[in-house]
Amino acid sequence: MARREQSVAWRVASCGVLMAAGVCAADSDQRVVLLPQLQAGQVVKYDVHGHVLRHVKTVSRVATMLHPNDVQRDIAMPLLFTAKEIHLEKGRPVVVAHAEFDAGEPGSPDKNASAKANVDFTIAVDGQVAKAEGLDDVAPEMRLAWQFWLSRFAFGWTLPAEGAKPGDKWKTEEAEKSPSPIANLVWETETTYVQNDKCPLIPSETCASFLTRATLKQKSSAKDATPEDYRLHELRTSGTAKGTDEMVTYISLKSGLVVRATEETQQSMDVTIAKADGTNGVHYTIEASSRFETLLVTGSDRAEK
Repeated sequence: MARREQSVAWRVASCGVLMAAGVCAADSDQRVVLLPQLQAGQVVKYDVHGHVLRHVKTVSRVATMLHPNDVQRDIAMPLLFTAKEIHLEKGRPVVVAHAEFDAGEPGSPDKNASAKANVDFTIAVDGQVAKAEGLDDVAPEMRLAWQFWLSRFAFGWTLPAEGAKPGDKWKTEEAEKSPSPIANLVWETETTYVQNDKCPLIPSETCASFLTRATLKQKSSAKDATPEDYRLHELRTSGTAKGTDEMVTYISLKSGLVVRATEETQQSMDVTIAKADGTNGVHYTIEASSRFETLLVTGSDRAEK
């Protein structure tokens, strides 16, 4: 289940006219506002790698074709990000961008997966991603890797509007947006600005390091956890879901780019899906975990004209 910290606006007045970006001291107490210092046409290269594991146990008295598959997959995904356009809307930066990455291996069980994904998207003024096009043929595990990278790349947009300094902590709550048979799931998140130290891989630069811990909470009843779209199809669900997520993010104080980020996620679900009258129930027990890492390869290239 994909998830990103709640996006908030940031203060740009003290950053002059840096447009999409800036790393600037906000106050005398050394608060900083961190955004990538991008230029139109700039190409940023990242490596993304990880491991996805999912085990599903099904108990049913009726035949069903709706059976989620077990997954165990290692991922190695070079990614090229190109800043196509940078502009301000209501005084806030908007980045129109393109990303190219592996969409799935040729031998992938997902027959719809293509060799390369070319995704056009926009990072909006609130840090949310809008108009993402080109994800239809991406294998599910590679899409998870893409979502992880994007959430880390756009992390600067989610920092407090007034800037932050080492030792600061803040909490957010955001609804789980991925489709689920359990209704009203939310991520409760706490982020800590840990310290400023030498950047991983670039010891000549200083990085701000952040630790983010999130817990998936269920606000629906275990006896009736039916989402509205299931109810419209005359289905009823019951059960529980829970999860944890831990992310570490390093951002260069010089460039505002994410230099390294990691994420480890554990999730489980115990759910029964049945007809509205309680008949023909199918019981699923799902255990899933993933870990991802992204590393900055270079952020100084310009796209060829």
